[in-house]
Amino acid sequence: MSIESSLIHVTFNRKSKVLSLQFKLFEILYLFAAFHGVFLASLLVLRKSARNSTYLVFLILLFSFYLTENVIYSSGYIKQLPHLYFVTLPIIFLIGPLFYTYIRSSLTVNFKLKPKDVIHLLPFAFELIILLPFYRLSGDIKIRIYEYSLQNTGGWEFSIYFVGFLIYIGSTFWYFFASYKLLKDLPKPSSTKERNKINWLKKASIGFFSYMFLSLIFSILVRAFPEITMIYFHVNLISLTILIHAIGYVAYLSPGLFNGNQQSNYQFSAIGEEKMGSLKKQLEEVMVSNQPYLQSEVSADDIGQLLNISKHQLSQLLNVGLNTNFYDFINQYRIEHSKKILRSSEYQEAKILHIAFDSGFSNKASFLRNFKKLTGLTPTTYRNLQENQVSIN
Repeated sequence: MSIESSLIHVTFNRKSKVLSLQFKLFEILYLFAAFHGVFLASLLVLRKSARNSTYLVFLILLFSFYLTENVIYSSGYIKQLPHLYFVTLPIIFLIGPLFYTYIRSSLTVNFKLKPKDVIHLLPFAFELIILLPFYRLSGDIKIRIYEYSLQNTGGWEFSIYFVGFLIYIGSTFWYFFASYKLLKDLPKPSSTKERNKINWLKKASIGFFSYMFLSLIFSILVRAFPEITMIYFHVNLISLTILIHAIGYVAYLSPGLFNGNQQSNYQFSAIGEEKMGSLKKQLEEVMVSNQPYLQSEVSADDIGQLLNISKHQLSQLLNVGLNTNFYDFINQYRIEHSKKILRSSEYQEAKILHIAFDSGFSNKASFLRNFKKLTGLTPTTYRNLQENQVSIN
């Protein structure tokens, strides 16, 4: 191996067959990050206690493959491997869904994908379909397209490919807000372990979507200013390299953060079918008489203490017995309470913010989202409909 003019040459000699590879120093750094990503993903797979990290593993492997493919592109070796050209283009449409699903799985006991979750694959499927004609081309034609792309970049021509780019932008921002909503609506953690877990997810979200936002900004700028293409290329890969190393650093310092909410939590405290029915009745009585949902910072531990069961048993009761999670369960009671308030003559002039607080919500935005989700209406529309119905009667 020798270094000449910032180039690194690697020559392999095996049975008189010589394979010479030449990479620039920064390309070696990108390849090292890709290797680090594969190594980190392998470690997470080997840790059986981190099953909820499955989606994070796929995400890290995707990043590693993306780095590798781009190094092959920038080094010119894409001419020897032309069928790798554009392979990662539809795959990047899986980044948002994978990260969103990782957060969901980290916050839900016994998380399982549902048939309706297939909708998250639609952007990926769309991009894959429009690229199928390209994938069917011969290697020689792909090489010519590659050489042409080196001379022609940018532009805003409207095409099916540009539609795919717009879908990528739209879906990325949707997954950002969907992930933000999941984390923002969480009640205050009741233990240090939970607090550290939530803090990790929030920081991971910031880092992940900062990278995505930067990537999108430069993608737009490249179309307007083609001369900055190489700047965007390196900023994108450097950011991704930092992201992979950061995840590895966190995994090294705090491996417990990647332990998920699993069925094993119940192995020493499982609730029998008979007790499950009894606890359902007790839970309903507690929610009606004590109204703990009116406390904005109520936690699973608080409800568990009222029933004299552990937090894990409460999670099992809600997930298995009632087919819901703690946050949706609490918010259902809060919305029902707010509906009673909105129908009350005493609250006719009350502001929506006050009704949100009186119903147990900590902010107006969370109240509006959950009210619309459960009723299909805004609180104001619901109140107006009730007033009109009273007037008619």
